[in-house]
Amino acid sequence: MKDQELSPLMRQFQDVKAQHSDAIVFFRVGDFYEMFFEDAEEASKLLGIVLTARGKAKGEAIPLCGVPYHTSTGYIAKLLKAGKIVALCEQVEDPKLAKGLVRREVVRVYTPGTLYDHELLPAGEANFLSALCYTPLSNPENTTLANRFGLASLDLSTGEFWISESWMKHSLQEIVDELVRLEPKEVIFPAQLQEAMTSASQSLPIARIVPRDATTFGLEESKTILTRIFQVNHVEDLQLHGLQSGLQAAGGLLQYLAETQPTLAHGHIRRPLIRLLEHEMQLDQTTLRNLEVLKPVSEQRLSPTLLTTLDKTKTPMGTRLLRQWIVRPLTQVPAIHLRQEAVKELVLNLGIRMTIRDHLKTVQDLERLNSRIVLEVANPRDLINLHRSLEDLLLLQQLLPSLQSPMLQTIHEAWDPLLDVSSWIADTIIPNPPLSVKEGGIIQAGVNAELDELRVLAKEGTRLLAEMETRERNRTGIDSLKVKFNQVFGYYIEVTKANLSRVPADYHRKQTLVNAE
Repeated sequence: MKDQELSPLMRQFQDVKAQHSDAIVFFRVGDFYEMFFEDAEEASKLLGIVLTARGKAKGEAIPLCGVPYHTSTGYIAKLLKAGKIVALCEQVEDPKLAKGLVRREVVRVYTPGTLYDHELLPAGEANFLSALCYTPLSNPENTTLANRFGLASLDLSTGEFWISESWMKHSLQEIVDELVRLEPKEVIFPAQLQEAMTSASQSLPIARIVPRDATTFGLEESKTILTRIFQVNHVEDLQLHGLQSGLQAAGGLLQYLAETQPTLAHGHIRRPLIRLLEHEMQLDQTTLRNLEVLKPVSEQRLSPTLLTTLDKTKTPMGTRLLRQWIVRPLTQVPAIHLRQEAVKELVLNLGIRMTIRDHLKTVQDLERLNSRIVLEVANPRDLINLHRSLEDLLLLQQLLPSLQSPMLQTIHEAWDPLLDVSSWIADTIIPNPPLSVKEGGIIQAGVNAELDELRVLAKEGTRLLAEMETRERNRTGIDSLKVKFNQVFGYYIEVTKANLSRVPADYHRKQTLVNAE
């Protein structure tokens, strides 16, 4: 219930908090994100910042704490690590133009499974958000079978999107095993599955499980959001034939993204692919644990695992791919042979293998870098890193023709070196740009004539104004003519009344002063 004694700002905060009651609200006020009431009390303890007060509610001081907006990412990381989620509420209109209270809206909710910020993500780990849905079997006579489960998983930092379904008798357990292999940071599901998921999550390394209203997993609603996000006329165009609960899981996941990331279009998300579980060896959680594939049996000691022993990769992308290959051993003989032949050829060609490894050392995490660029959160140095990585990849491409294994030849044939992108960056961005776009000085001279002119004006404005003043004095014969500036008219020319007869016709009168115009 609102307290009528609260200021308009506090009432605005309470409106936002009511819509995001499970989050700590970062409420933008000037150059700070401020937190109030119980959010302030909790955040001040977790972040180790001073708790103060602003105003009163029901006769008591309103708790307040805040952090500078330009350093907020570090504080958000601490809250996420503590198991909290953060709702970022921004000023969405210019305070100078606002009539009354500045309008504010939540532009993003930080949750463990919806992160794409490289500062918040471990480089070598995927960051999946998973959605689970189910459809009861329509055949009442077949009571021995469980429900039909669908699972959709998306790594927002790379755009990787998978859908799976299970018809198995123990289908929930099969889906749980798949979640163990994925290690998602967050799982959403219809609230009806709360009891089953609460029990299953005890054996899962999941940061957060989120029960949702079942209507967000509706079949028709899911088809609609899938066609809209991927810009197709019909959901059949996505080649997801034979799926139902999988489609519902995917639709529920995308709906959750729309709610937590309302200002982003997510154009980097790849079209979902069907993951056929029967094409992979099903390593369940017991096998993964007992064989210490990903983690040691005793997590209290730093013992080697299969992954840490094999991981000699040179890029974060390689680490993530290796993990995926380890937990998903192939079962199809042709695919196994293709991979083995490629590995054998690289083993036998030591020189080429070492050259490839040397070039990979300087290749950035292109999957996540691409996502940041599409999401328009990349900085100028990200573009330079993309250019340098593309140059290294071009050298790698030139090594592949000498390799004959079908798998490596297929990679070579499909390789696009993106020469146009690399050349555009090299011709447009300076070699060592600043970190922030706000610092300016990013675009090279000669790229844009208008920009070059503005730079000259910014750097040599005083000299140019003095030259203009001299030029106009000579043109008009008015020795007392002056070029001045104020907040109302900007730059203007001042002429004394004694010289009004000499004012040229192309001058326009703006204001009459005591002794001048």
